[in-house]
Amino acid sequence: MAIEPRSNNNLYFIVGALVVAVLVIFWLMSGGDDTAADAGGDAVVTVEETTEAPADAPAVEAPAAETAPAADAPAAEAPAPAAN
Repeated sequence: MAIEPRSNNNLYFIVGALVVAVLVIFWLMSGGDDTAADAGGDAVVTVEETTEAPADAPAVEAPAAETAPAADAPAAEAPAPAAN
């Protein structure tokens, strides 16, 4: 009985499909073929620091912080030591 040679066409198809899928994913993640146009100029950004609120801004007061627990709150209990 002679051994028939097997065809690897299915394997080549699967490997080729994986390569194409990886290339498409890379192309999508890299942003496609969009290129930024060079404006040919320098950008200058100036930030001015202000220490006072503008005159037309409403005054905002900070809420008072509670330091003592409420009178009707249950007292916290210390955890019991674990028994060995």
